[in-house]
Amino acid sequence: MSQSPSEGSGSPKGGLAGLGARLHLFVAPKHREAFTSLFRDILDCEVAERDFGFAFPILLVRFPDASAFSVEFTDLAPEGPSDARISDATAFRGPWIEFRTPDLAGLQQRLREAGIAEFTHAGSPHTYFAAPGGQVFRLLDVTYQGP
Repeated sequence: MSQSPSEGSGSPKGGLAGLGARLHLFVAPKHREAFTSLFRDILDCEVAERDFGFAFPILLVRFPDASAFSVEFTDLAPEGPSDARISDATAFRGPWIEFRTPDLAGLQQRLREAGIAEFTHAGSPHTYFAAPGGQVFRLLDVTYQGP
């Protein structure tokens, strides 16, 4: 008897056990300052640069729970929408990121005040934002449980 993909085997052997606490993104260099400012100045994240000999240092964005993501600024990065008007139809088609916060309303307001583009996605009650360079993300309350 086979299981449907959504059921899974529940067994840790021979398969993936979960997601890691790290993510690596590629962003065009022209968005470097604005992208860094978004996470450092607007979202109050800890950021650091690491030199690995690339044209630009790797940006490391860390969170209080020890998770992090890194950003490589490269001309090979995909381009996001060309203007601040973004919609579900024009949003970046790549991984979308979910961040959790104890101050959902406050951070969403800060993003709006900073002019960060936002949109809604069909089938979801959440608001989505697009970082400089097009990377899509949403904020959820730390207590949120759901898809």
